Amino acid sequence: MSQPITISNQQETIQAWLVAQFAERLELDLEDIDISEPFDNYDLNSAETMILLSKLEKWLGRNFNPTLIFNYPTIAELSARLAQETSV
Repeated sequence: MSQPITISNQQETIQAWLVAQFAERLELDLEDIDISEPFDNYDLNSAETMILLSKLEKWLGRNFNPTLIFNYPTIAELSARLAQETSV
């Protein structure tokens, strides 16, 4: 029997996806990405931020306000917010 999807499961799934995206972009190992590190410290320019947001929208099947990444500036914060309003 599968486990019910919970906000915690959703948050972990979204976090894992975001970590993978950052690791790929930065050419780092997954464990080298700190989910509490502000996005600014990863040197994302506005174009890269929009690309990430676009990928996130496609993956989750939703549209997001571009300010979302600025309002929730870490992987941990963003994934928590998205888990509250999204079913993965």
